[in-house]
Amino acid sequence: MARRLPSLNALKAFEAAARHVSFTEAATELFVTHAAVSRHIRELEEYLGTQLFNRTGRGVTLTEAGIRFGEQLTPLFDRLAEASREAAAVGAARPLNVSVEPAIASRWLVTRLGKFQQLHPDIELNIDPTNRLVDFRADNVELGIRYGLGNWEDVEMTKLSDVVIFPVCAPQLIADAPELKPAGLRDFNLLHEQRKQWWNEWLVANGVHAAEDWKGTVFQNHLAIEAAESAQGFALGDQILCMDAILEGWLKRPFNSDMKDHGSYWIVRAKGSKESATARSFREWLMSEMVDTNKKFASLKANRARIG
Repeated sequence: MARRLPSLNALKAFEAAARHVSFTEAATELFVTHAAVSRHIRELEEYLGTQLFNRTGRGVTLTEAGIRFGEQLTPLFDRLAEASREAAAVGAARPLNVSVEPAIASRWLVTRLGKFQQLHPDIELNIDPTNRLVDFRADNVELGIRYGLGNWEDVEMTKLSDVVIFPVCAPQLIADAPELKPAGLRDFNLLHEQRKQWWNEWLVANGVHAAEDWKGTVFQNHLAIEAAESAQGFALGDQILCMDAILEGWLKRPFNSDMKDHGSYWIVRAKGSKESATARSFREWLMSEMVDTNKKFASLKANRARIG
């Protein structure tokens, strides 16, 4: 059945006038005359059979019908504008600038980007691996992937994943120690990320105290995990950064005990900014991939628990 719709020009004139509560400002926005806006709105009122504006000597005010119609019409025009932008972009590259912490970029994100490109060949990603908290507006960056407490200022945040930490090492490092206990880590080199407190917290949680003086090497960023892969000692990793290496056999999780970390992984954008279609596609894909990684980790834990 054919849709019965009023004139598009009349709808445009009313929507702009309702937003501004002014015929004059609507005329300026639409590049038409005040008289043209007034005429279109009269036509629309006749079509609907109801008054949308009260005309006074000082200007106009919306009637109850006008308020309700405007509240519904503006979102429709917004969606129409977005659909038009998406349609215009088909076949053309749509850039998306993303700031990513180096650890998650190299150990998790990069190997998955091929899947995203297959799903969205029209989106051209520009990945900037940096620990710097970018200024989204000044640096022309639309999205960021961060690790932390989620207490950053001037950003909109969506949690991607909580984090649990646990020891990892190269399988060959413990080939001769199949019954290793947490206290036995005293005989190995502990690989630290920036500070030793994380190892102390995990050891205490697993019944090992007074471990502050245990030998260890301190790294920055995710280099402790890289060192663990080359059999230099034990590192503390998390389920996102280490899952792929565990499944590939480059790392081993010798204990079935993990500890919830204080931080989480987040996707962030400028506060008050509207999420673009490209950003929404990337965010939804990221969240799906994080869910998949966490499912693999849960399966790994369940299998380990069954084996004992």
